[in-house]
Amino acid sequence: MEAAIFGFIGVVFGSLSTAVLTIYKERVTGRRELEQRDRQYERDRATVRDVFQRDSILALQTSVTSLIGAAYAELDRLLAVYRESGMWEARTWATPTATDWSTALLNLENARARVFDDEIRQIAVKLREGAANSIWAASRESAEEHSRPLEPLNTRFNDAVRRALQPLY
Repeated sequence: MEAAIFGFIGVVFGSLSTAVLTIYKERVTGRRELEQRDRQYERDRATVRDVFQRDSILALQTSVTSLIGAAYAELDRLLAVYRESGMWEARTWATPTATDWSTALLNLENARARVFDDEIRQIAVKLREGAANSIWAASRESAEEHSRPLEPLNTRFNDAVRRALQPLY
């Protein structure tokens, strides 16, 4: 009888210890799996963010290039008129929109809104303002003054793009 009681106590103790250890193991395993899923979620989210930023920065770079190209094309047109007539025909509201200017401007603003890097966004604004001021200038001298910083500013923009893209790859 005494052996049966000790046997029963052993079975109960064994069952309880097995149940406790199983529950502990499941909790630890569950916690690890949850932590691993959280880490994977964060990695996936960072990857999506990096891809989004790369695409947005490259789209902004393309838009800046298009905007500068449209400004230079318009300045070339204004200079051709200036050479023929000797007068600078300042743009007015009634002047037809510079070829590709509106599209380039809208694309720049759309792409700029998706870029998180403030330096790149600010340089893009300066490029937009400089290009706009050059094609809306009241005189040839003013147009030249406004367009002169565009190339160095574009170089600065591209350097900032390079720095921003490097950690995203």
